[in-house]
Amino acid sequence: MAYDLKNPGAVDGTESTWMQGKPFAFSVENPDLGKSPFTGMTRRHWIDAARFLTEGVFQHVADIDSPILMPKQNAISYPQPNDPKHRFQAAEFEGLARTLMAAGPVLMDNPATMCNGLNLRDYYANQILMATDPKSPRYWGRITDFTKETGRMQYQQTVEGAALVINLMNTKMQIWDRYAAKERQQVADLISDYAHSLTIGHNWRFFNVLMLTFLKVNGFAIDEAALKDHLQHLMSNYVGDGWYIDDTNYDLYNPWGFHFYGPLWCKWYGYEHEPEIAAIIEQRNRDFVTNWPRFFARDGKQLMWGRSIIYRFAASTAFGAHFLMKDPVLDPGFARRIASGNMMQFLSREELYVNGLPCLGYYGPFEPLIQFYSCAASPFWCAKNFVALTLPEDSPFWAAEENEGFWPELGDRTETIELFGPGMQIVNNGKTGTTELRTGKVKLHETYYNQLQFNPDFPLEPETPAGANAASYSIREKDMGHDFRIPLNIAFNKIEDGILYRLQNTQPVGLGDPNKGGVNRGPERIDLCDISISGGVIRVDRVRVPYRYELQLGHFALPHLDGEAVVEKVGDGLIASIPEGRKLAMIPVLGWDRIDVAVHSKLNPEADESTVLYTERIREQDYSGMEVFVTVLLHRLDGGDWTDDELNPIENLEVLDWAPSGTACGVELKLKDGREYLIDYGCADGRRII
Repeated sequence: MAYDLKNPGAVDGTESTWMQGKPFAFSVENPDLGKSPFTGMTRRHWIDAARFLTEGVFQHVADIDSPILMPKQNAISYPQPNDPKHRFQAAEFEGLARTLMAAGPVLMDNPATMCNGLNLRDYYANQILMATDPKSPRYWGRITDFTKETGRMQYQQTVEGAALVINLMNTKMQIWDRYAAKERQQVADLISDYAHSLTIGHNWRFFNVLMLTFLKVNGFAIDEAALKDHLQHLMSNYVGDGWYIDDTNYDLYNPWGFHFYGPLWCKWYGYEHEPEIAAIIEQRNRDFVTNWPRFFARDGKQLMWGRSIIYRFAASTAFGAHFLMKDPVLDPGFARRIASGNMMQFLSREELYVNGLPCLGYYGPFEPLIQFYSCAASPFWCAKNFVALTLPEDSPFWAAEENEGFWPELGDRTETIELFGPGMQIVNNGKTGTTELRTGKVKLHETYYNQLQFNPDFPLEPETPAGANAASYSIREKDMGHDFRIPLNIAFNKIEDGILYRLQNTQPVGLGDPNKGGVNRGPERIDLCDISISGGVIRVDRVRVPYRYELQLGHFALPHLDGEAVVEKVGDGLIASIPEGRKLAMIPVLGWDRIDVAVHSKLNPEADESTVLYTERIREQDYSGMEVFVTVLLHRLDGGDWTDDELNPIENLEVLDWAPSGTACGVELKLKDGREYLIDYGCADGRRII
């Protein structure tokens, strides 16, 4: 079998027709509302979910000797027609290693399990031997050979090699222990090549750690210095509050990477042989999981944030992995409630599946989320979440009754959690039952990192040069013919009195370069100040752009799920709503010229069209002074109405020429709930940390 790259939906030129045109999604049968009053899901339902995903895969497998070649869904994902051979080998490797993360718990539960006429255990055991045999046409290839052919660089086989050893450890009794000594040596030889090869200096180092550790605990020789080097560098990426920096990023690679691989390593090896490092990993894991539930909505929905979002409910992986640690501190009923809700956020939706498989997208296919390292099998990284199924049935994770953790006690209040290490503020809205994340250390110019706030109930949209970008500022120099652009990055300033101060740098490289038609006017910066209120935020932002500009601020996007959004005027602001209950309000308070509505096409992950409320300021002259913009942004999920005080929460506002720190444009603010603030951006440029 082989990919037919001229027909992305086909393998061997035969278009897949499995389940086409039929309603298809996972549902919880016979829910246990005693043990799990919120989701109905128990350990058995998790196994059912894993089997459901596995059965979708095996509709594309002809026989025990055929590899898992998932139908290519689009022209963007790899492998491309002119790619070197190792990219095609990597796609086959992903098909096996990642799907085994779902199939593994199923065959562990019942080694006799059959899918599409094939025994799962026998199929995967056979495929691993074929793929590690240098004489087989199914051979995955050695990185040392790839390096000779295409150069010294990182190869996808490193990633999948780690997935393979995780699966082999999990299914040790069912697969690894059944191999003859010669067969184990064959598999180990290829893993050793991957384990000792070049990696990337971020979470990838854990791939090498896990492969090296697998070899070591199974009696094979390794380079001990390399293992130590990887562990030293990984531990040095720690920034505090349970978070590691992943190259230059903070994102979901913490819960589905660092706090998945770390507990695995402790269980396999660290607790017994490296207790000092294991204790460090365990304490950092505790610090992380203490706050990780705060990143989810009350019903378990996750944030659409950062790269690799096609992995979806892998965001919950850290919950199950935490219970691999010796002394877990997280409430197990709360952990399972979030993880089950997060899983059903996706698996219950028909649009998730293309050819019976989780698609390259978010809810449905969505090309803006596809990255160069994505292939049709990549979404099965979501099956990392099934690490919880390696826990015994009497584990607290499975035995405890579901609960909602802090949410009932929160009531209608709003709470904020500040994490200074990664520069984040988490806001849990008791009244709306959702969460907002505000990030303060963002180096990348990418939509899925660079938004002003992230909310699981309002998935994000990619940047558009036409402006009115959702959950973001958009700017361009007036009369110069430039496109609108979102800021380059976000820097952390400070957190005072519960207020998060950040700084956005907006000038792109080259804009001020005379050789590229520009004039160097100095930096463009927006000083951000976020004041959390019930069901939203008050923005008090200072704009430091010296020349004439067009500036826009967009609210979240509302998808058109059942007709267009309804927009109505209220005072100086606008309210937009859709029938299923999501509703937004935007009230310009100071600095803005007008408020308007934009309808976007093909930008929203939930619908073909969407509505964005946005405000705009057009400044006609260069060098006409700094400006302060004050805006109220609200959200609801119940379709209800806001009171006048909720729409207009500010009682008094005064802009100061000079704040106490000596910086320009301070703001004195009094809210109707009695809170008073002195907004002082302080020495923002001296404190900014990316």
